[in-house]
Amino acid sequence: MLTDDQAIYQEIGKLLWSIMPPNALKVIYIGMFYDDAKQAGAHWISKDNQEENFYSGFDNPIEHLEDSINTLLEQLQKCVIFKNEPWTHCHISLSDSGKFNIRFTYVSKDDSWPNLFMRGVSDLTEDEAENVYYVPRKIWAERVRLKKLT
Repeated sequence: MLTDDQAIYQEIGKLLWSIMPPNALKVIYIGMFYDDAKQAGAHWISKDNQEENFYSGFDNPIEHLEDSINTLLEQLQKCVIFKNEPWTHCHISLSDSGKFNIRFTYVSKDDSWPNLFMRGVSDLTEDEAENVYYVPRKIWAERVRLKKLT
């Protein structure tokens, strides 16, 4: 008998497998999940090691699937296994050979930023904050300062 978290992992794996393109090495799903906000989505790596997207302009052909995965991940956050170690960010990969991997981390909402997954603003270098994630220097400096206090 599978535990709740194992059943959820299995269902997420099935959903990701269902969208695996024929020329993909792996499908990746990343997301951040807070009580009042979330951001998540899938992309894939081709056999020639190029990052590819499922989206076409404003059209998202896998939106229903992403909604299902988001619901499963929100259920996963509530599983007993995570009671003492909550998480807010996850990174899931499924390879073309069927290998499933999921990583979690906790990033406080105060240290999060749009399109910044598995790390907080305070974990960025000044250059990354400014040139990759477009975090205003003042915000980055304040988050770094606050992290040093803890």
